Amino acid sequence: MSRIPRVVSLTFPGLCALLLGACGTDAPPAEVPAPSTMVTASDAAETIYTGGRVYTVDPANSWAEAIAVREGRILAVGSAADLERRHRGSATELIDLGERMVMPGIHDMHAHLAQAGTKERFECGFPFMLTLEQILAKVAECVAAAPAGEWLRGGQWAMELLDTATPPHRSQLDAIAPDTPVLLIDSTVHAAWVNSKALQTLGITRETPDPSGGVIVRDESGEATGILLDNAAYAALQTLPAYSAAQMQEALAWSIAQLNAEGVTAIKDAMVDGVALAGYAALERSGALNAHIATSLAWRMAWAGPQPGLEQVIADRATARGELVHTDFIKIMLDGIPPSQTAAVLEPYVPDGRHPEGHAGYLTQTPESLAEDLVALDAQGLTVKIHATGDRSVRVALDAIEAARTASGQQSLRHEISHAEMISDADLPRFRDMNVTAEMSPILWYPSPLHAAMEAALGKERADRFWPVKTLLETGALLIYGSDWPSVVPSASPWPGIEAMVTRRDPYGVHEGALAPQEAIDLVTTLRIFTRNGAEALYTGDRTGSLEPGKSADFIVLDRNLFEIPPEQISDTRVLRTVFRGRTVHEAP
Repeated sequence: MSRIPRVVSLTFPGLCALLLGACGTDAPPAEVPAPSTMVTASDAAETIYTGGRVYTVDPANSWAEAIAVREGRILAVGSAADLERRHRGSATELIDLGERMVMPGIHDMHAHLAQAGTKERFECGFPFMLTLEQILAKVAECVAAAPAGEWLRGGQWAMELLDTATPPHRSQLDAIAPDTPVLLIDSTVHAAWVNSKALQTLGITRETPDPSGGVIVRDESGEATGILLDNAAYAALQTLPAYSAAQMQEALAWSIAQLNAEGVTAIKDAMVDGVALAGYAALERSGALNAHIATSLAWRMAWAGPQPGLEQVIADRATARGELVHTDFIKIMLDGIPPSQTAAVLEPYVPDGRHPEGHAGYLTQTPESLAEDLVALDAQGLTVKIHATGDRSVRVALDAIEAARTASGQQSLRHEISHAEMISDADLPRFRDMNVTAEMSPILWYPSPLHAAMEAALGKERADRFWPVKTLLETGALLIYGSDWPSVVPSASPWPGIEAMVTRRDPYGVHEGALAPQEAIDLVTTLRIFTRNGAEALYTGDRTGSLEPGKSADFIVLDRNLFEIPPEQISDTRVLRTVFRGRTVHEAP
């Protein structure tokens, strides 16, 4: 007699059946069918996930009961009875989903895996919600445990601390680390806080000019306060010792595991250097890479190192390319962020006493230089993600993409505007017209302290128009999701962002009200943004993003059906199982 490899789930109907009609029916219990002897080896699945509520995100947004998997791909999707009849062989494993909801793996198209992993494994890390006193106490512990005189790097401190009565200053770090150079990155990755020893090591004096696209913040006497903004911070980061290949692989693997646990199976790393690129390639070669990865190589940023070195990395990128590692991507930082008034905007910021009258932020490179770069990168088949948080930087980015479109005569590459949070009405239709992807990141589509800082910098009317999700969709633009983890958001979880995109309210229940509630969208559209749209931006739409035969078996099992709960409960979703290429890479206790 053949062994029946079935996991029986004792749900209420199943228990009734086992009790032979004890639940008010005279019908005999349904027999579990034996594996079919008619299923050929070529049709047999390795695993059939059955008894679920499978949301496929196919073109019709179909639902199914079961998924048959073979050699890392989806063999079939459909009813449990049909899949068992057609694909259950004698060695097929059956996994009962217990009527849980199943959906495609999340596509996070903006994360910083090297930063997250190195912070966790090798730096003085702390959550950005700490007070100044708590941060200093943590750094003091790290200094005591660190080798004397060596760089101590860490983070993340909240950008909002700069607007407090006692903002971060070099003297506070000097008191606990007089002889150790310290560099602490902020939560937005646009500012660094350093001590006097670090300034001395970096060669920054009162005569040092601000770098292009960056600011060395100074006091009234002209002395550096210890705060470095944008390219000034990135130039400092570049001088720090590089992590070893082994350290980078460990950091990347740790970050991917965190994302797998939240249901993410495809990731675009939004800031990659040569060491991280080699790390991803090594993980894939060893069989330890548990996600589809796109590597956005940092372009014209001090963080990326000398330009000749980066050009060589780009030229050699094919050596790191694999089935899972996609290397034809670039990242450009075009401006800063609104709260620090470093984003480039069309109308001046609200006067704050710290910036000159009429201050409207700045660009990290000229419009002409950006257009020249886009034309050259596009010609090499490289998809460019442009960080642009102000409406002026968005316009300059779109102009540069238009120059590339004109030069190439085609629109096949889906260049991206990263964050796409502040867009002039006149520029909204240009996303569709030029096939430009709007990446919505970070997950802050609701009232929050960061939004309050944007309101203070821009005024309420402009700040309340942030994240025009629905408006962009109505113009026909392709929207994708990016967490920007660990920048700004402390968790890699997509579920608070999914809830906030549907409600435009704080998914954590801390801040009242709604941010531009007219920009809320429905759950069906939101899930498509987080899955299928991301696959389109990754150029893997034929392999990922939906649960259809022939595609990679990348799916997640949830603890609740998102369509059967109030939207306010979406943020509490837990991922019970993450399957990547047919393998379980995360399973909740």
